[in-house]
Amino acid sequence: MHTRDDARPAGQPLIIPIFIPHMGCPHQCIFCNQRAITGKTAQTPSVDQIQLEVNRFLKYGKKRPSTTQISFFGGSFLGLEKKTIRSLLRAAMPFVQAKEVDSIRFSTRPDAISPESLSLLDGFPVATVELGVQSMNDRVLYAAGRGHRASDTQAAAGQLKNRGYEMGLQMMVGLPADNDDGAMETARRIAELEPDFVRIYPTLVLEGSPLAGGYRDGRYRPMPLAACVTLVKRLFLYFNAHHIPVVRMGLQAADGLTRTGGLIAGPYHPAFGHLVHGEIVLDAVSSALDQMEKRPDPLTISVHPGMVSRVQGLHKQNISRLKTAFDLKNIVLHQDGRLAKGHLVVAGEHITLP
Repeated sequence: MHTRDDARPAGQPLIIPIFIPHMGCPHQCIFCNQRAITGKTAQTPSVDQIQLEVNRFLKYGKKRPSTTQISFFGGSFLGLEKKTIRSLLRAAMPFVQAKEVDSIRFSTRPDAISPESLSLLDGFPVATVELGVQSMNDRVLYAAGRGHRASDTQAAAGQLKNRGYEMGLQMMVGLPADNDDGAMETARRIAELEPDFVRIYPTLVLEGSPLAGGYRDGRYRPMPLAACVTLVKRLFLYFNAHHIPVVRMGLQAADGLTRTGGLIAGPYHPAFGHLVHGEIVLDAVSSALDQMEKRPDPLTISVHPGMVSRVQGLHKQNISRLKTAFDLKNIVLHQDGRLAKGHLVVAGEHITLP
């Protein structure tokens, strides 16, 4: 088990998830079945369970994480009873006091944020709060059964900023009554709130969710995977242009989501983010080739070794598409560790990816 002054080199941030599925949620959102996602039923984790889970994660890895947080996900944390909120925070507190964990984070609904609910956090090392925004369109929020308005998100974001919390906002694409233009408008309004980071989730049809009935009787049609990837790419580029990190694209589901039949339909892919980044690379290389008067064949693309899979695309689809679009017989990938990740050299031309 590491401590925060561990001499080992620092690795990636470690987020230790403690799931509280559906807990604290006053509404049944049309898309939601947390049990299908987490494989867990709605019950308050005990102190012993939290300690076991945290200790299990702390034993992972050879590198000391750059930061470590205990995270309460899956429900609406500030919608829980006051005594439950304090009990969960008290269970996590000793790990921070022992310098094994840096801080605590949680996700909650925008309408669960109030001066009274935030006062429950006083004295506890909570650093990060994520809001399940989903959309900034009231018509879409109503169709999704969210039970709150965009104005609730605006008010909640202001309160979190005033208290100095790191704030993450989660949005969804493909909700009933939404479209691509609506998603881009939600992104614009989210950017105005100046979050520290964003997550983007596709709408999936899960067994046991209200949306499943709408899908089966034809009232709801999920986005095709390709269209969803392209839309999320646009959103990623928009947030990137506004210097807002997108820390996740696509659902990080438990194995049971697909293995047990929890997923009925929708644009799910276990490497969804990889598909988005692959399409960004394809666009960048295509743009460079469009501007060349003469394209060399074979075409050489130099890339950092850690970027090869993005350049190739899933199942090397980017290579096939480039060959077809530009009538190329051969494309050679040259791995160059001197190149920074996010940089390519295409036929001698340097390209910086977004």
